[in-house]
Amino acid sequence: MSNSTAKIQKMVLLAMLIALQAILAFTPIGFIMIPPMISITLMHIPVIIGAVILGPTCGGILGFSFGLMSMIKATTSASYGDLIFSPFVSPNPVASIIMCFVPRILLGVIAGFLFILLRKKWGKDIPAIGISAAVASLFHTISVLTLMWCLFDALELKAVFTVAFGLNGILELVVGIILSVAISKPLLKYLEKRRS
Repeated sequence: MSNSTAKIQKMVLLAMLIALQAILAFTPIGFIMIPPMISITLMHIPVIIGAVILGPTCGGILGFSFGLMSMIKATTSASYGDLIFSPFVSPNPVASIIMCFVPRILLGVIAGFLFILLRKKWGKDIPAIGISAAVASLFHTISVLTLMWCLFDALELKAVFTVAFGLNGILELVVGIILSVAISKPLLKYLEKRRS
């Protein structure tokens, strides 16, 4: 496969993953709402998959896309607890922007670099994908919680978010590992076969 064909293939896959994120973001599939305050997201999964199959730069781009779509969702149709992710309704707009983008971009970058490192070290895709997905998901949950605690003052909201994100984090971690391995492994195999 020529270099230009590989670049086009990479751009097409990136565009497809961003389109998948849009579908997840703006349908009930991507943000599963459990009233009154819990919102479990599947939006991190395309970020991890993209980071694994396309690399950390594309993972960061997908993380940015995740953050942007989260901000739009929080502004237009979120649960009460998600309003702090909207700079338009949050008491601290700058903090909302930071919470939307920084953890999500780093989610993709960390997953991509960690996969490269673990794959090189072990030579096995499945454990490298699984651990990359687990560490990146855990980092994402912890960083969002930490930023929320540091940047917002509402104590009752902090308590609810701590419990909610704890539950969310566990569910998102398990689902993220399973789906990332199940989808990334065959895609990697297919892409490597096409490149050779």
